[in-house]
Amino acid sequence: MLKVATKSNKGPIRRGLAIVALLLASGAYSLPDDSQQPIHIRSNSAIKDDKQGLTIYQGNVDMTQGSLNIQADTVTIYSQNETVTKIIAVGKPARFKQQPEPGQGDVIAKAATIEYQITKKMITLIDKASLDQEGSTITGNQINYDIDAARVEASSSADSGPIQVVIPASSLAPEKK
Repeated sequence: MLKVATKSNKGPIRRGLAIVALLLASGAYSLPDDSQQPIHIRSNSAIKDDKQGLTIYQGNVDMTQGSLNIQADTVTIYSQNETVTKIIAVGKPARFKQQPEPGQGDVIAKAATIEYQITKKMITLIDKASLDQEGSTITGNQINYDIDAARVEASSSADSGPIQVVIPASSLAPEKK
């Protein structure tokens, strides 16, 4: 059951949920009707703090909107002037799943921390990160995805081992003879 505690009475809890809707609706790669779907959030507790500009959902957090699904131990949504600026999902691992286009397999991301910076259009997977779509997988200590540039950067440290990439044989072009 969702329990909500507010530290400010500047508006109803609906405003906090509207902020989440704006965040999820802004996904660059999602099914066309995902942003038109209702948002469902389940958690063990929630705290909204208008002065700090954040809402924290804790305990078995499950957020869905259309094909998008985020599961984490804690999800923190940061806002400024009622505009979402960042969302951070933390878990063991936190999970993100979304179907980018009809007929395509889900994009599945996992990491201890998933950070989405809205204004920079950057998704960062931190600590035991993995990104998978249709059998292609990349793992590392950190994966950065620049949405506008459609660019993925992965890195690791000596402690976490090398990055690893798996490309399914079906994705490889046949050799020319």
